[in-house]
Amino acid sequence: MFKFLLVAALVPAMALASITFRECPNEAPTPSLLTVNDCEGEVCEMTAGAPVQAMAYGIVSPVDSATATAYVIVRLGGLDVGFEIPPELVDACAVGIQEGCPLSSGVAFSYQLIDDSLDVPARGVAVEIEVGLTGDGGVALGCVRFDAVIN
Repeated sequence: MFKFLLVAALVPAMALASITFRECPNEAPTPSLLTVNDCEGEVCEMTAGAPVQAMAYGIVSPVDSATATAYVIVRLGGLDVGFEIPPELVDACAVGIQEGCPLSSGVAFSYQLIDDSLDVPARGVAVEIEVGLTGDGGVALGCVRFDAVIN
């Protein structure tokens, strides 16, 4: 019985393995937890052409906002490599924000980014990935940066 309880307790923790992330220079709120595929620790190993599923839990909106626009920046040595988020993923209110919009100031929300096929021009090298959301008037609603290697 004890073994079953131990396994039952560990399964959710393993399912929510998190990647180490940093806040963005724009001082946007960060999530309480970030998961990206099955990555853990400092660097996320990703495969070009494979699906990416990222989930940011517990982002607290700094303002009321009727809109939320998603963006992704991939940097190599600090330089933007020109990755463009698929157009169908830009409207985070339509796809991504689990609670839907509008967002309310001081209220936490979760954001999910699912890209069916990661296509980044930088391969086999360490990159920094920034994922963020902007709201009404370009106000930063949330942002994270993490390190990855895309093979």
